[in-house]
Amino acid sequence: MNNDCISPDLLHKGSADDVLICAPRDALPLYLDETLIEANGHNPLVRNYALSANQQRRFEIAPDLQKKSRMDGVGADDEWNKVRALPYQIVAAQMGAVQAKGDNLEFAVAALCESIPPIRRASSFRFINNADNYFFYRKAHEHVPGTMFIEAARQAVYHHLYHHTDHARGAVTVSVNELNSSFFAYAELMYPIELVVDNMTPSDATSPKKIHLRVAFYQRQTLFATVDTKATVIDMPLFEKTRNIFIYSNDWFAPLQPLTLACTLSDEQGRRAEVQLLGLGKSGCVTTASDLPDPVSLNIVYDGKFSFTAGIRRVGQGEHSSWEFAEVDFNGLQVISDMIKRGFVYLDEPALAALKQ
Repeated sequence: MNNDCISPDLLHKGSADDVLICAPRDALPLYLDETLIEANGHNPLVRNYALSANQQRRFEIAPDLQKKSRMDGVGADDEWNKVRALPYQIVAAQMGAVQAKGDNLEFAVAALCESIPPIRRASSFRFINNADNYFFYRKAHEHVPGTMFIEAARQAVYHHLYHHTDHARGAVTVSVNELNSSFFAYAELMYPIELVVDNMTPSDATSPKKIHLRVAFYQRQTLFATVDTKATVIDMPLFEKTRNIFIYSNDWFAPLQPLTLACTLSDEQGRRAEVQLLGLGKSGCVTTASDLPDPVSLNIVYDGKFSFTAGIRRVGQGEHSSWEFAEVDFNGLQVISDMIKRGFVYLDEPALAALKQ
């Protein structure tokens, strides 16, 4: 029913090897109101919802499954239970192998969730449990490392945000304010692991600025971990402006890997000189020596992704050439800032002075 694979880009990853989740699906709510029950009377899952103490319909779960999932008794979280959804592992076990076989359960859950506003739906994912992944630290492990689940939760938060709110990939960024994880048991490599993302955000806004999502991890119908993410969702243009390193700084930086940069000087006669960029700041740069006469134009291309061009004038000539930018607008500073944040290191005053000698 679902395309199991998830694009790395959607999860803010650069490679399929980095993706830790797959098989996205809607997850079945623990509670349903009477209106939803009546509207879905034909759905076989509805028969398993019974009136509870709070006058809502609650999906009936066997006592042993309730204990394993920490729904009641010691460890229960009443606020979470109000918005909580169930992993397919528990629903299938409760409904029985015959009723829950194959895609039947998935179709029934999807049909029921159609009546729920997207902002209030929960997501289910299958964890890609692969001991060859670098989260296993390239050594034998007798359990899955906890840091791997924290990264899987991060990926699940991104996928959930882009599918159950009006926020779109590339239009916003998620800035984490709080990250809290709880581990109740070890997770084994041998058995399937399922993630469920529940929306704990108080607001029903479809483009929320503040989010609180809880990712719960289950193995063999047992809740073994939760990861809570509280974050601010920021429009990308605003984020880029506030993250510009030159707003409060006049620091200089040196490229970590100069070969990832193409740095070219050109004059009014069309002559060009390939030089190496050695230092870069808000007001100018330092390159290997060049004998092109002023006025000169500078072009820097970083990793084939960022390009910056400006007129420059020579302000020092020694072993290296020191240049001052004629004029750089905010967009130009933004490009320089983006380059520096991806592949430069801070130059202290003695190191900068040595470059300019």
